[in-house]
Amino acid sequence: MKWTNQEVKILKQYSTTAKTMSDIHNDLAAFGYDRTYKAVTRKIESMRLNKPFKKMNIVNLPKILILDIETTPIAVWAWSLGKQYVNPMSIMKDKNNKSMDWYVLSWSAKWLYDDKVLSDVVTPTEAKDRDDKRITQSVWKLLDEADIIIAHNGDKFDLRKLKARFIANGMIPPMPYKTIDTLKVARKEFAFSSNKQDYITKFLGLEEKLDTNFQLWLDCMNGDEEALEKMERYNKTDVVGLEEMYLKLRPYIKNHPNIAIMMDENVCSVCGGDSLVETGKFYHTGASKYEIFYCEGCTSPHIRGKSSVLQTNINVRSSS
Repeated sequence: MKWTNQEVKILKQYSTTAKTMSDIHNDLAAFGYDRTYKAVTRKIESMRLNKPFKKMNIVNLPKILILDIETTPIAVWAWSLGKQYVNPMSIMKDKNNKSMDWYVLSWSAKWLYDDKVLSDVVTPTEAKDRDDKRITQSVWKLLDEADIIIAHNGDKFDLRKLKARFIANGMIPPMPYKTIDTLKVARKEFAFSSNKQDYITKFLGLEEKLDTNFQLWLDCMNGDEEALEKMERYNKTDVVGLEEMYLKLRPYIKNHPNIAIMMDENVCSVCGGDSLVETGKFYHTGASKYEIFYCEGCTSPHIRGKSSVLQTNINVRSSS
């Protein structure tokens, strides 16, 4: 079906506004156009439309990594089902008397705003040998390079799991980095019916997870090459959806790492853009008053000046 002039006009908003591909897809649907998400992305790519980075020095942006990993379950002997304490002695052992503990199956990552999705997955032989050293070394290099790492439940799961495998595989810690855990953001700032990434991306009309079941993990652990390839695709889709979700939630993140300090420039502290406009409103603390700015790039309203705009010194304060 030929694209109409009205549709093309809506598509062009991708390169002139902060709207994501999912936003554009939703706008088309609102106008009554029946286009699939995949058709929209392909058309935007064919038109060679890029995000509006003219007001953002993307070269100087800190290295922000979107990350997701997949791990295996632990094989254990249990006397019953349901919630219970499982003694570490219950972890099963294989025919070589090796503990059948969990290990990393795959990882996927991408640098913020970069179209390329990076990934690695264990080989069939590595899967059967429960050997994740090679892929933990490859993801270590990215963590070592990153200034900020974004992951859903990353603080509790992804990053702690990786560090456990780093030390198990005789690796040193990567260089320090800041983290943004979108699960914590979802719990703190919103009342979604579920805080799972799959639910939130569907709720917001973003890139959705691929359908999987537990059998996929079992097949991967048995070294099934086709299953491992599917696991890698599943992992990649997660990262694309995670980036879209982060950008959607970003204006609501009150404790976002200060991008301006990392860039050493007077720009938006959330996205690094220089399109800040005055709002005429002020943020008041117990003793000071700060002007609030609005970022046209990421739509964050939580931008404040570095110094108080009070004309006089206020010496009287509340006792609370």
